[in-house]
Amino acid sequence: MGETSAAGRLRPDEAPRQGIGSFFRNIVDFIYEHGRKDEVLARVSPGTRVVCEKPPGWLSWVPSIHIDELETAFLEVAGKDETVELGRICSRNLGTTLVQPVLRMAFLLLGQTPAVLFENLDRFFSLVTRGITFSYTAEGPRSGTVMAHFDGPDTPVAAYHVLQGSLQFIFELCGAPGTAESAEVVESTDASATVRYRVRW
Repeated sequence: MGETSAAGRLRPDEAPRQGIGSFFRNIVDFIYEHGRKDEVLARVSPGTRVVCEKPPGWLSWVPSIHIDELETAFLEVAGKDETVELGRICSRNLGTTLVQPVLRMAFLLLGQTPAVLFENLDRFFSLVTRGITFSYTAEGPRSGTVMAHFDGPDTPVAAYHVLQGSLQFIFELCGAPGTAESAEVVESTDASATVRYRVRW
């Protein structure tokens, strides 16, 4: 139990990225509902298996190691497309529950367009994640570039695919057909990683 207890008690400075408990639960539900439970759990650490068996509270914070391991294992067994879909569905669940009041306010004040959401990604993501920041540069009235900065070392490729799915959900939320392209790694160091997504609608 030493590994699990230590991971569960990591301070923010020891876990530069974190996800809210509801996000973690949504990931677990998606994996289990798609029949990948045994394959995924066989590929993660004992500590992460314990957290899956005894999920954290909906509003508690989960160190990114558990989320990263689940997403990476799911990518290995299900492939990129399903991992992107995992991100889209988990974002839909959060966007219609925890984040919904903030989204409604943004739409009321600024309008219901993809550009509005891309310009305010930090505001929305800060409700459910820590250690990920964003910037958006418009390249036209219906296109632009999202830059995502992940704190900490060893951000897995699976996390980039999941975020691509989250960005794809924005178009669904706005009722605007669109595409978030695959992540392009701009920089990856021992301290952080920066990736770029080109979006258009």
